[in-house]
Amino acid sequence: MQFKEAYLEMLKGKKIKRPSFKGYWYMDGQTGKLVIHLASGEEITKGDLSLTAKNCIAEDWSVCDD
Repeated sequence: MQFKEAYLEMLKGKKIKRPSFKGYWYMDGQTGKLVIHLASGEEITKGDLSLTAKNCIAEDWSVCDD
């Protein structure tokens, strides 16, 4: 799916990812901020979120299975 569709899923409380990611992205329900959960368990909420044009134009996003 395209990022715009994946973003709408995040707004519904879903986690999203791309096949090349070992983590996932989600929206914090309390703050409304984007969170990137890394495979290491670390979560990035500010600074370098790697919000690149490459990720935003990608069409291989999917909703994570919990």
